Amino acid sequence: MSSRLIAWVPLLAWLSLAVPSLWGFLFGPWAAYSQGHELLLLSVAAWLVWRQQGVPVSGAAGAALRSPAFWLGWGAGLLAYWLGRTQELIRIELLALWWLAMMVMLAGRGWHGLRRTWFAWLFCLFAMPLPFSVVLALTAPLKEAVSALAALILSGVGYPVGRSGVVLTVGQYQLLVAEACAGLHSMFILEAMGLLYSHLAAHGSRWRTLWLALLAIPVSFVANVMRVIILVLVTHHFGDAAGQGFVHHFAGLVLFAVALVLMAVVDFVLGLIWPDAPVPETSSVPASAPAPAPAPGGGVRLAGANAVLSRAGTWVLGVSMVLVALMAGWGRLGVSESAQARAGVPLESLFPAQVGDWTPDPVSSGLVRPAFEQARQFQMYDQVLERTYVHPSGRRLMLSVAYGRQQSVGLQMHRPEVCYRAGGFAVGEARQASLQLDGHVLPVTRLMARMPERPEPITYWRLLGDEVVADEAGFKLRQFAAGLVRRRVDDGLLVRVSSIHPDAEAGWRAQEAFVRDLARVLNPQQRLRVMGWVSAPNAPSAPSAPSAISGTGEVSGPVR
Repeated sequence: MSSRLIAWVPLLAWLSLAVPSLWGFLFGPWAAYSQGHELLLLSVAAWLVWRQQGVPVSGAAGAALRSPAFWLGWGAGLLAYWLGRTQELIRIELLALWWLAMMVMLAGRGWHGLRRTWFAWLFCLFAMPLPFSVVLALTAPLKEAVSALAALILSGVGYPVGRSGVVLTVGQYQLLVAEACAGLHSMFILEAMGLLYSHLAAHGSRWRTLWLALLAIPVSFVANVMRVIILVLVTHHFGDAAGQGFVHHFAGLVLFAVALVLMAVVDFVLGLIWPDAPVPETSSVPASAPAPAPAPGGGVRLAGANAVLSRAGTWVLGVSMVLVALMAGWGRLGVSESAQARAGVPLESLFPAQVGDWTPDPVSSGLVRPAFEQARQFQMYDQVLERTYVHPSGRRLMLSVAYGRQQSVGLQMHRPEVCYRAGGFAVGEARQASLQLDGHVLPVTRLMARMPERPEPITYWRLLGDEVVADEAGFKLRQFAAGLVRRRVDDGLLVRVSSIHPDAEAGWRAQEAFVRDLARVLNPQQRLRVMGWVSAPNAPSAPSAPSAISGTGEVSGPVR
């Protein structure tokens, strides 16, 4: 095999890792984590690296292969990839791919080649998915500001627009300003485009380049406001179907067009302050100056030096990546047999229609359905049950149950405090509590979620397999142990009980009474499946609480 072909071995071997990972992230089980712009960013980064191939490097590029630190970093990258791939930790998996790609560049082009492509590697980081909880924490004030400014502008020109948090009301329509419309993801892609614009412009003034990068943030904010305004106007004039259809996606293109125009305007203004100096004419290279001889893979062969990559080092890099790709594919997690069996049990069979004195609301019937499209892409939920129960006193209580047969560390159902924040609620601190159910203890989590005119106390618990796990750290540790030891993932069940009540304590007491009634009407197999039983043989039996609950008969909205 020629030296030129051997130089391509590490790249081809890296593709054996990258193709299945990127396919799963962009089009497979992880597609809901993708915002649709990652493929564009990665293509631009690949082009930025490729355009440097013709630039000669100085020094022996293969020197990194003789460094123990290089091989230590290489081994850490392979181990991280295997761990992320087998345990479904998508962020670790993608970061390991990014790290191994840089190591291949370091081996082939040396530190000089890596420095010349630094922006491409930085640019790749904008394609990495962020944890959903982090996105929500950083996005909440941004969504509030975008919603407030959009409502202010539309109200100023005469449109009947009202705002409640991040929910805009226009006529008979309500629009939730979600992360995709005015969140961190769109800010990231716009900031990435701003940095790319600044990098390719290659202005001579560092101050101009710095300010151009910094002003990409307010530019992206203004573009997000424009997108929300467009969606509100389309919904108001043409209906909800038009606003959520093609126009919704087309508004995303408008977002980038507006951002690009604004960036050009900002660049022009900055050019008036820090204009580029005229480019001096460069003298031609003397004919007697020896040009560096190209080496295989685009490197430089210095006089009397070895090849850029030694054959042995090249094969070690390539073979090790192919072996890890095979090991990671063999070590992928499977669903446990018990989870497969429980997945076929309809949720309706686990939750009776009547619970004590609570009866189904005749207005809203029970509904079992596959999870909404995003959750199905996450492989998070296989079934969802939603019911509203009515008490003779007039109180209404909402029951929402979500089941997913795959609950790995990376793929798991969202907790209510996360989902409610995503829906625009202000969520208070979660509290751990224990419900005494006829000698058994059910650990639950309580929280209060609020929107204007919708105060909602919530009680929920989660099962991993047949065990109720209250704390998030314990939940993840059990998931991680199951994946590493048994190479299997357990299923999960989340049961949420909520009501519309301004008094959190009163709401939680009503929900506790409902859960007691529910425990009484379930048979032992159903109780094990729905509530699990935390071992507490000496726990005192709680006195039977009366089912009658005094209340004001508030009418609740549908379960979200």
